[in-house]
Amino acid sequence: MARNNNKKTAFIVCAMMSVFITSQASAASTQEPQQYKPTPSAISFLTESTLAYFPKARPVFASLARLTGDVTAAIGRQAAASVSVVQPSVVQVAIKPAHIPTEIRRGPAAAAFDTVAVPFKRLAALKNLAPSLDEMNKGTALACRSRDCAAAVTTIKLAGTTQLSLRDKLNAVNAAVNKAITYRSDMETNGVADYWATPSETLARGQGDCEDFAILKMAALRAQGIDPEALSIVALFDQKRRLYHAVLSVEISGRHFILDNVRNQVLQDTQLPNYVALYSIRDGKGFLHGSQRQKQMASAITSLEKIAPGAGMN
Repeated sequence: MARNNNKKTAFIVCAMMSVFITSQASAASTQEPQQYKPTPSAISFLTESTLAYFPKARPVFASLARLTGDVTAAIGRQAAASVSVVQPSVVQVAIKPAHIPTEIRRGPAAAAFDTVAVPFKRLAALKNLAPSLDEMNKGTALACRSRDCAAAVTTIKLAGTTQLSLRDKLNAVNAAVNKAITYRSDMETNGVADYWATPSETLARGQGDCEDFAILKMAALRAQGIDPEALSIVALFDQKRRLYHAVLSVEISGRHFILDNVRNQVLQDTQLPNYVALYSIRDGKGFLHGSQRQKQMASAITSLEKIAPGAGMN
């Protein structure tokens, strides 16, 4: 007899819970996600008179109150998640506003060239880029103090301002800088194996190596409203040419577009399998890169301090 009573109790409890959860789900589906609020207590519909019929079930209901509270909250979260927001593709982003919004995914999955990016505060290249970032923050990166660079500055400033898509804007800026600056190694220009010139220095000289191109492109895009968090200087190893190189990576909606001084057309990182990312700098923060396929740090092949983009090892 006791076993039958327990079965009856369990059956009635389950029936009540089913009615409650169904009513909560119905309420969530007919309301706006922002307005939906779960009931404070999932067991409030059980009065003392109801519990009097099931004195042995009182501990069970107490446990179920905690459980259904979680269920109610989960229903609310599911209702809120049911509203989808469609993001525009890269070719649909207008460039009229002063600030161009981009959807940036941070963390390991956001790294370019199919790598994992790990924050690294002691990256030596951070000091190399610091003067350039200072110019960008002060708004003097594209300043020209001589007639020799006036035409180049004007061309770079105007590049992409009439384009209808962000992708076209990137192509225009990339091509403008590539045409305005002549490639020269750091040894030829500065007498050292590796020197990161500021944008104003590169403009004044009219020449520079790969990282100088990348830094100047970063300055040009920041001046046109691109979020600094979307822009990364990436030092890498070119497996095809067997040398170290540097490019500017622009992240848009989880995709990485590469501005390179060896071509005017902007490609996605997935189109450049010969590039192996070693380290990067984004908005003043350093990152080491590792291969997702090999599960190891790509920069382990050599000492980071000895990498001289455009020249090899210093």
